[in-house]
Amino acid sequence: MTFRRQAAVSIQLHLMVLRRYRYVKKEMIMKKAKKHERMPVHQASDSFKTRGNSRTKRDMTRDAFEAESFKKSKRDKKHVTFEEREGVSGRRRDRKPQREAVEASGVLSVNVQGFGFVRAEGNESFFVPPGKLGGGITGDTVLVVVDPQSDPERPVAHVKRILERRYSRVVGCLVPLKGHHWGIRPLRHELPDLLMVTDESVRACGIEPREGNWCQASLAIPEGDFPPDRLPFAELTGSLGACGDVTGDLDAIVAEYDIPAPYTAEDEAYAEALKPIQVRRMDCTKDTVVTIDPVDARDYDDALSISPSGKNGQVVVGVHIADVGCYVRPGARLDEEARKRVFTSYLPGRTLPMLPKALANVQCSLQAGVPRLAHSVFIRIDEHTGEIISWERRHTTINVRQRLCYEQVQTFLDGGTFEAEEGVLELVKKLANVARLLRHRRMTKERFLPMAMPEIRVVCSEKPSRIMGIQENVENPSHQLVEEFMLAANECIANELQRMHLAGLYRNHQCPDPEKLQEFAETATIMLGKTVKNLTTRGAIVRFLRQAAESPLKDVLYMSFLRHLPRADYGPECMGHYGLGKEHYCHFTSPIRRYSDLLVHQQLLAADLRRRTFSEERVAEIGMLCCQKEYNCDQAEFAASDRMKIRYIIQQLREKGDFTLTGEICKITKAGCQVYMPEYGLIGYVNEPQLGRGWKFDHLKIVWRNIKTGDQIYITQTRQFRVDTADPVRGEIELIPDMTARNKTSKKK
Repeated sequence: MTFRRQAAVSIQLHLMVLRRYRYVKKEMIMKKAKKHERMPVHQASDSFKTRGNSRTKRDMTRDAFEAESFKKSKRDKKHVTFEEREGVSGRRRDRKPQREAVEASGVLSVNVQGFGFVRAEGNESFFVPPGKLGGGITGDTVLVVVDPQSDPERPVAHVKRILERRYSRVVGCLVPLKGHHWGIRPLRHELPDLLMVTDESVRACGIEPREGNWCQASLAIPEGDFPPDRLPFAELTGSLGACGDVTGDLDAIVAEYDIPAPYTAEDEAYAEALKPIQVRRMDCTKDTVVTIDPVDARDYDDALSISPSGKNGQVVVGVHIADVGCYVRPGARLDEEARKRVFTSYLPGRTLPMLPKALANVQCSLQAGVPRLAHSVFIRIDEHTGEIISWERRHTTINVRQRLCYEQVQTFLDGGTFEAEEGVLELVKKLANVARLLRHRRMTKERFLPMAMPEIRVVCSEKPSRIMGIQENVENPSHQLVEEFMLAANECIANELQRMHLAGLYRNHQCPDPEKLQEFAETATIMLGKTVKNLTTRGAIVRFLRQAAESPLKDVLYMSFLRHLPRADYGPECMGHYGLGKEHYCHFTSPIRRYSDLLVHQQLLAADLRRRTFSEERVAEIGMLCCQKEYNCDQAEFAASDRMKIRYIIQQLREKGDFTLTGEICKITKAGCQVYMPEYGLIGYVNEPQLGRGWKFDHLKIVWRNIKTGDQIYITQTRQFRVDTADPVRGEIELIPDMTARNKTSKKK
């Protein structure tokens, strides 16, 4: 071989080695870069930051080390024996055989980022990656196939088939899509932000789709493979009216939550003609009796009286409840209709009663100056300690002396007066004194959970439906006066049911889960900026809640704490009420608007007349129905309230132009922050893009800091915000911090 030929071969070999070296070096750098991307920000090394084309001494040293490692690995590979290679291959063959793909069914929960989890029987959970949901949405019962190659401790699956839809019907707002197609923005938060409407259903429905109209649709179950990039689809079934009108919004909420329609004129006439069941009654028409209700109340189902006892140091408080059980007989027509509703739904500007108005507002309503039938509990109370000595239950006839509202009573308790009938002022004074004793005893002996939260109501006119404003109702001694006697009556009746060995429907509230309390303690620690721990006893929880009353975020803290508590429910067993600190409790005092109370009235009346009562099994069935209807009714009221509040904010924007809202920062994450607006009782959101340039998230101090101005956003801070987007369809509002307004709190150090 000539010298020139040898030189050419040598150069080629050198270039091959150099290219191989550069390739390996590039692969190693890419692996480190990927590892850097997976590392948390606070663990990432500065050496992975981009440095352009500059090469330091450390870079060249690292390159030399990598080159030497590459050469060494090449040399080591040459000396690997056949047996060693076979050993390596043998280990690969010794791996465990792949598991067979298994199927499981469970309930799907979808995250906003597109992935989901399926919780199957035995509390087993499967992760479902984005694009593998098969058209399923939150709440659906699905059949999944588990990936046999996934980690058994963290199994991954894909949805094979939807077995049952949690929400078979959907109400939403029509929006146009590309290509002359239509979509629906659902009202419920549990549903995806957008659903595709099938073109066939639009044509078959026979209505002209219009952007912004509320509509009804059915959620179809897809057949076969569902494309991962396709939206879940719905079939249009009808139109409900224009979005943006108060009437249309309320119609949409009533349809979505399946609240029964108001009673017909025929139902009202039937109710008006009803005659009460005859039962022996005590005449109390000469007693001084008053009702205390909100100023806009229409049904009056409770009244109070007080009289001296035959023993010194004791008084008898009469709690008189409308005797609805004498009008609504078990199994009768109105009883069936009331059971369909279970509760009176109070939406802003619209009330959907459990009973016809002829009963709720007339015959059963304890109106002033008219003899009315009542189911009364006479409670003997020690006027020095507030201890309940005994009680007696009677069917009575009363004549309310005067109708009072909370504002009048509070004015009197504050030292003022109001125009009152004879003996009414003295009655209110005595009732207030006894109520204070009852509350003090409950506070010290029963240690109820103290959480006084203001109620932010949207005031709407019914005809025409128009938002009038926002009203804040704060609990005060006038509300507590009525509350204490209602609680006492409910407790006495719970004991009465057990004394009589009657199947009763009790109001139970279970003790909180210790893990949930620990989770709340961690959340409260972040919100308050100080450690919250040892929420393991009732005493510790009560002390914390009293201390939280001084925090500017008390409302948010209370709401968060309530979310970590179990819901109170109804059942045939008396299991106690944790929130109230009572061992025996039921609902008795609101039979006009709650079926649970009506059932207790019916049971007691049947026992008094020596008639057949409901069995415990039947009471348990009704209790489950009451729990389901109560949750649904609560969700409808929350949905209506939030959307009307957002409508009111939009209305103010149109009238005033640009204006600011006061908000309290209650949660901060890398994605943005959560803001509580106490004036409206709403939660708003500030996303990272809405902060603008210059803002950086400090994960150690959990604050957002502006690197240009030094401004900070932190938990418990009160700031001014402007509205970025207000979405009354989904009930969401996004905000932008007002950088021109001065914060009410000093900067965090």
